Amino acid sequence: MTGATQIAHITTKQDMSRWTRAHADAAGITWSVVAGPGGTMIIVEHGQDRCSLDPRSLDAAIASVSAE
Repeated sequence: MTGATQIAHITTKQDMSRWTRAHADAAGITWSVVAGPGGTMIIVEHGQDRCSLDPRSLDAAIASVSAE
């Protein structure tokens, strides 16, 4: 398992739409969206399909963004 490969912190609906369009052609579901501070969203991209992701690595990635 390769874990998180990239993290995006989305603050507006326009940012989410832009991110979604940019990743629309990617095969599989290699990202997760979680609630961020202040009503924002955190998108964590993974090296593999998220069904094979270890939830602890996702928690660690989210914690690293929240600490910034």
